[in-house]
Amino acid sequence: MGQFDSLWEELFSMQREMQRFVEHLSGKRPSYSPFSEEPWIPACDVFETDSSFIVIVELAGVDPKEVEVLVHGKKLLVRGERREIPSPPKRDYYLMEIHFGPFYREIEFEDNIDDSAVRATYRNGFLIIECPKRSIWERRVPIDEGA
Repeated sequence: MGQFDSLWEELFSMQREMQRFVEHLSGKRPSYSPFSEEPWIPACDVFETDSSFIVIVELAGVDPKEVEVLVHGKKLLVRGERREIPSPPKRDYYLMEIHFGPFYREIEFEDNIDDSAVRATYRNGFLIIECPKRSIWERRVPIDEGA
């Protein structure tokens, strides 16, 4: 009788996985799921001051060591991974909204940012990135009167 129970357990497990897959296809699932290798996109706020762009990225549960911040010209790239919290192997989900796995966010600014002065801090689940604007120097150009 033990083999029969094991077979039913496996069948129910496959049924739950298929149900999760169908929910994913119907739009009832978040953009990242175990059935997709696409990275999820974290929520963020971006605002501008006179001297900087400020980017706040929501990364609750992400180890800051798992995050990479890259600056290239007018672009800011934030990528990394949120690892799943260890839990019992047998579980039945009632609601599944938290994204796990790789994430990626790219933000392009109107102006170049000073890549040597960008600073990032992680506090209470938020990555806060300050991107100072590249200084635009003004200088007077002398006019040669061509003697």
